[in-house]
Amino acid sequence: MADRPMTTMSTTDVVELLLADHEETKALLGRFDHIAPTERASYFCEVVTELVRHEVAEEHVVYPVIRRATPGGDQEATTRIAEQSEAEELLAHMEKLDTSSAEFATEFATLRRVVLDHASSEEASTFPLLKEMEDADSRLALGGRYEHAKAVAPTHPHPHTPDTPPGNLILDPVASLFDKARDVVRGA
Repeated sequence: MADRPMTTMSTTDVVELLLADHEETKALLGRFDHIAPTERASYFCEVVTELVRHEVAEEHVVYPVIRRATPGGDQEATTRIAEQSEAEELLAHMEKLDTSSAEFATEFATLRRVVLDHASSEEASTFPLLKEMEDADSRLALGGRYEHAKAVAPTHPHPHTPDTPPGNLILDPVASLFDKARDVVRGA
């Protein structure tokens, strides 16, 4: 572990943070059924921001560790990132739709299924790998890195940018700055 870069310590295990995010996401996605069509635009902005920040933080922190530290980790990370890419493509498509339309509601149902299936897969296969290969102190350090990555992540989907290092390490900060500027201009 001496070869790891200096990390921000967290008081929370990365797996606990990820599970908490999953619970918050389930609740957030469940709210759609109770949102009036005229209120969907601001609600969808919240969904997009939360999903993108979570995905990018996982791509920066969780999947590189899974790839390098566990047998079969490369395939596990590739599979989970492909699932996230599917969700990101849907988000990018949905950002162009009228949020009060029937098409948007149909696409949202698909998005919810894709995201919840992905979360379930992570909980069943990715999180146990993290627990097996990382000790408690390492998971706390990963928790700090995850929290930091999530805080500085882009707020909109960028399905055509790389999902793995080194491309995502270079382009995600640029996308994040662009997104934050766009959010300020739009008053989000």
